[in-house]
Order: sequence, then C-alpha cells, then structure tokens
Amino acid sequence: MVDVNVREPLKRVSRFPDCPADEAFSVSRLRRMPNLSRSPNRFTGLVLAGLICLSLVLPAYARNRKEHWGEGFSVDLNKPYEQVIGIVRAVSEDGIVRGTYDFRGVSELDGATPAKDSKAFSAWTGGGTVLYKVRPKTLSPEHFRETNDEGTITVRYVVQSLGPASTRLRIDAVFKEDTGHHTDPSDGSVEQGEFEAISVRIRDLEDTEEKHRQESERSEIQSKLQGLEAELEKENSQLAELKAREEQLHKQIQSGKSGAEAQVRTESADLKARPYNQSKTLQLLAQGEIVTVLRTGANWCHVVTASGQEGWVYRPMLQTGLEASQ
Repeated sequence: MVDVNVREPLKRVSRFPDCPADEAFSVSRLRRMPNLSRSPNRFTGLVLAGLICLSLVLPAYARNRKEHWGEGFSVDLNKPYEQVIGIVRAVSEDGIVRGTYDFRGVSELDGATPAKDSKAFSAWTGGGTVLYKVRPKTLSPEHFRETNDEGTITVRYVVQSLGPASTRLRIDAVFKEDTGHHTDPSDGSVEQGEFEAISVRIRDLEDTEEKHRQESERSEIQSKLQGLEAELEKENSQLAELKAREEQLHKQIQSGKSGAEAQVRTESADLKARPYNQSKTLQLLAQGEIVTVLRTGANWCHVVTASGQEGWVYRPMLQTGLEASQ
C-alpha cells in the first residue's frame, strides 16, 4: 500500500487561476473573489468558495491515488530458481487469494484455483515461468480500483532465474468484471499478501534445510566416533593378543625352568642366537654356570639362563646332572 501525502493535492489548488500560486489561500482571498464579496450573504459566499476549492482538491487527490494502482510487486531473492518455483507453484495451488475480501471481517478469499493461462493479463514476454491463480464469482472485492460488480480475481506470478543462487519474483493482481467493461488493478495489498505467504514457505524451507544440516553434522560426527571406537577396539584386540602371547612365552619359560639342568663344563661357552657357530653371540657363559635345557638337538642345546635369556649352547660344552653322576 502506498501512502498518500494529502498535502500535495492542496498545493495543486494554488495553480488554478482562481487560486494563484504566489498568494496564500485565505478567507481574505475568498472575499476578493468575483461575485462573492458583493453577495449579501457572506457566509453563503464562503461556503461556495470552499466547495469550489474542494472540487479542485478531490480530482487532484484521486489522480495522486491512481498513480499507485497496478504497480505490482517485484523482489530479487537469494534462492535458486528450483526452490523458488516450487514454493510459488505451491502458493498458486493453495486455493486462497490474500490481501482482499468481499465481506467484512475476513482478510482473504478461498475458492481460488490454479490456471495455466489467463486473458486478464496481456501475454508475458519477459521470460521465466508464469503461473496464475483465479478466483471467480467475486463480488466487489476490496483493494481493487472501482470494483462495483461481480467478476474474477486473477493473480499472476512470474519467476525468473538470475543466476545459480538468485531468482526474481514478480506478482500482479487484477479484478475483471464479468460484464467485461473494466479490468481493475490492485493497490498492492493482494501482491503483498501473496508474497507474505511465499515468504513463510521460504522460511520454513530454510528451517528444514538448517535442521537437515545439523542432523548431517551430527551423523558425520557419530560416524567418526564409531570409526574411532572401531579402531580403538581393534587396537585393544591386538594388545590383548600381544599380552596373551607374552603370557604364553612366560609360561614356556617357566615350564622350561622345570626341565633338566646343566652346567658349563668348559672354561666358557657362547650362548648363540641360533644353533650354529656363525650366529650372533648373545652372552658368554662362565664355567660352572647353571642353565635349564629346554630342548636337546644332535649338536646344540636350547637353554635358558637364570636371568631368563634364551639361546643355544654347543652341546659338548654342557654337562647335565646325569653325566655328572656317571
């Protein structure tokens, strides 16, 4: 709705011949008007002068009001075309015309239907997608100019893509009398009401998108946590296997200690990593040192020292308890 400045028509009055612009409008000026100052009834003259000026003011006021009829509504939205056209299509099919009424006490009209085309408007040549909503059998609806008959309200929506994330929306509304004599434009109330309905749906869509975004973030975080938990479980399993292996080796060592004992018979003996002379020497055993024999081969004995060091000793260098008794 466009606000009207009622002072503007009053300024226009001063441009008429009877009311010069360079002289203020006052009672003294009325007294100097022809045929009024000589009237025997001064009050009647004043009334007549007031009516004359009022007759000049009202047409000017009406002209000022008409400047805003049929301007329509246009806005650029920071939304992709696919989203906007879906919302506008839903509003065009919701069966309601907002911003007008034909009975007091209501602010909208139901009973509207979507339409693919309408003769109420001239053909649109500006590109984009055009949708219509019509409400027939409407009696003198409010917020349309000079509506004194029954006719059809038509709302036109034009949706144009301006880029990947920008869309232009234009809304126009007219009332066409069934007699075909007049097509009356809206004063903007219908267009504003329809856009408010579209805005509500846009906000609902934004709320839904935000909710989905948050759910997606939570899902992603949950997925990462599950991955970390699985990795931790795997590492714990590997650690348990290592501990089990350690315990098994410890048991083997303990069981080996309960095997046959032997002592080094030579001045010294090499404790080898493997049962052959070229292998690494792990420790030099002294004569008389006691070791536990874990396994006896043809030439080498697998032993463990008192300190727990395992290795191989050349068999002739050891003397078992049985050999000592012999």
